[in-house]
Amino acid sequence: MEKQIDRRGLFMAIGASALLLVGALAIASVISPGAVQVFGSKSDTAYLTVNVLEGYTETPVKGASVVVAETGKTYLTDANGMTDKIDVPVIRDTRFDGIMQKPWGEITLIVYKEGYIPYALFYLQVLGGQTREGVKILLFEEGQTESSEPFSIVEGPSRVWVNALIEMYRPKSS
Repeated sequence: MEKQIDRRGLFMAIGASALLLVGALAIASVISPGAVQVFGSKSDTAYLTVNVLEGYTETPVKGASVVVAETGKTYLTDANGMTDKIDVPVIRDTRFDGIMQKPWGEITLIVYKEGYIPYALFYLQVLGGQTREGVKILLFEEGQTESSEPFSIVEGPSRVWVNALIEMYRPKSS
């Protein structure tokens, strides 16, 4: 049992890291260090595909329901665990606009599959007019983990944005 818990933690960490890396790479490709720019198109729509995999083996999960909470729409995965391209709204978090804009939008995905523990991904970053491909979701079968509580993952802001914010407010040396 101890070995299974370690594997679960490892796969969760890998999944979360992959999501953060994809977000950081997308944002890093359009933000210059030390400068903040509004990027992507002015479109209020972004696009994504979701890849749902079994958590331990990473085999595709066919027939998983992927719900975009902001629209209430549901999309099913195919035999490869992939959704078709999904149109999503770009909902910007404007709380930081007075400090440093977060020009990407954030949405919520909830994934269900009979026999698996539900999964919720919060603050998934999307860019207007751009496609984020293969957002990776790891589902774990019921009874295969220590808990049957739904998984909830939060995608943090881009490291590029965080580093720029930190540098913007760094005290000047005297």
